Amino acid sequence: MMSQEELDPQEHTQPTEETSTPMPEAPETSKAVEETEEEQNTEVKAIEAEDDHESPKERKLIIPDFDALTVEQSLEIIAQHIDEHEPHRIKGVVESGRSRILQELNAERDAAKAAFIEEGGNSIDFHYDQPLRKQLNTTYGGYRDKLRKHYGQLEEELSANLATKLDIIEQIKGLPMIEGSAKDKYETFKGLRERWNNTGLVPKGDARNVWANYNHHVDNFFDYLRMAYDLIEIDYQNNLAEKVALCESLENMLAGGASAKIFKTLQQAHSKWKRIGPVPREHKDQLWERFKAITNKVHELRDSFNEEIKAQNDEKIAAKKEVVAKIQALTTELPTKHGGWQKASKALEALRGEFKKIGFVKSEENSVVWEEYKSAQREFNRLKNAFYKDEKKAQRVNLDKKLALIELAESVKDSDDFAASAQILKKAQQDWKKSGYVPKKEGDKLWEAFRSACNHFFDRMHGERKAIEKQSNAAQKAKEDFLAGMKKAKVASLDDAIALSEQWGALGQGGKREHDQNFDTLLAEKVAPLGLSAQEVEAALMQAKVKAMVEADDQDGLFRQRAIIREGLDRAKKELHQLENNIAFFSASKGNPLLDAALAKIEEQKALVAHYTAMRKLFNSLLK
Repeated sequence: MMSQEELDPQEHTQPTEETSTPMPEAPETSKAVEETEEEQNTEVKAIEAEDDHESPKERKLIIPDFDALTVEQSLEIIAQHIDEHEPHRIKGVVESGRSRILQELNAERDAAKAAFIEEGGNSIDFHYDQPLRKQLNTTYGGYRDKLRKHYGQLEEELSANLATKLDIIEQIKGLPMIEGSAKDKYETFKGLRERWNNTGLVPKGDARNVWANYNHHVDNFFDYLRMAYDLIEIDYQNNLAEKVALCESLENMLAGGASAKIFKTLQQAHSKWKRIGPVPREHKDQLWERFKAITNKVHELRDSFNEEIKAQNDEKIAAKKEVVAKIQALTTELPTKHGGWQKASKALEALRGEFKKIGFVKSEENSVVWEEYKSAQREFNRLKNAFYKDEKKAQRVNLDKKLALIELAESVKDSDDFAASAQILKKAQQDWKKSGYVPKKEGDKLWEAFRSACNHFFDRMHGERKAIEKQSNAAQKAKEDFLAGMKKAKVASLDDAIALSEQWGALGQGGKREHDQNFDTLLAEKVAPLGLSAQEVEAALMQAKVKAMVEADDQDGLFRQRAIIREGLDRAKKELHQLENNIAFFSASKGNPLLDAALAKIEEQKALVAHYTAMRKLFNSLLK
């Protein structure tokens, strides 16, 4: 049997330094969960866990950067977390997201209310429906229900765990009295200890007493096992190896410098250290000092890390303020055209991406900068919306112009008056270019309708012209052949001349104007030997020629003939007017030969005017 000096009962319990010496940054093992729901005015009962033998904390969820998300995206993320995680793990995500969403919705509602009051409304009558607020309340209410249910279940679990641990204490208490070897009892103890470690938390009010009772009866049991020191020594050596490995792991992480991961790992290491169990006395103090030194070094790194994070946050705040200033600068000189606003909008989108890329900043100034950022965007959007509101009015006017031009094009697209209609459509095309901008989707449809009507007309006109050109070329060739044969023709009477004129008119439209002049000259030469007056010949030929043109529907020929008569009448009138003016220069005495010649010339010119006047009347009568 071993002596009391060889096996001290204190060796079988946790080292006093581990349970009494304050640790810098000892892992937090209890947390009150207490929240107040502003809109539902309900409370969730706080449940605190025991802090002496707490299981490792669950991995904390990263809180998304709600500042960079829209309300809809934030709601979607909150709902996704509620569906995928336990409610007690997502408090930070839900509450942060809800706070940011309410901030957005309240700002939107306040802006609407201010606008309502500014327009003369009474604040009592103000009502502003926000479907997203209702959606938030529904989602948040479901989360609160799940949280209450969770804590209800947790209370049941804590009570069950308490009963289990009390039963374990009773079994450890009775181990020395049961039958069996010390080794078997030790194996039974290890099973109970494993069961103890695997059993969850108990109510906070019972935690310390339960833990103290557990340690007391464990100490008593190890006192009983003094005779089985070899087995205990093995356990001590295992505990020693495990704690040394824990220290080495932390030291390796320290070599990599400060990081958020090492701080979290240190908290987990403290909790694990407590659960490992005692080590040989000769290593206890040295190992504890090593672990404590690591802890102090981590906290030193954390201080410098926090300073570095603060400096980074200050830089981020400055960067965010710079982005806000750039957004505000976009409205310093407002664009006057759609392209300018498009360019400004792209610049704003780029600045939004730049702001989002900076990321969340844990700083009191972040909320201020966020409000300035949102305010700058709202001002930009307000001015942009005002511009496009005016643009829509102008586009409606432009739309009406284009519809009127389409209606005009549709009305003349089947016209046979190609010359006049072509001028109308060409002017319409010029007016279309000046009619102003309309939205592309609608503008393309309008342009297609207008272009289709214009193409329809010009395709018809070009087809008609080609047919006329072909006919004209045939008529020109026929007239050239006719003129060549007419040089040998005999004209014995006026009827022969009229027959030739009718034959000439029957050749149809087309040909050069000089062909008609050559025909008239050649026919005049053929008729000259007949001794007829020029007026008689001209009237007879003109009558025959016009009849032929009317039958052939030679509009160009009729137009030229009308022009010939009009030009002859204009020349005759002009000459008569000149002669009548000149008569004043002659002496009024009778027998003056110059005066007599001038008077005779005037009479001849009057006869010529009368002739052309008669020719015009005859021409007009032939057209009826």
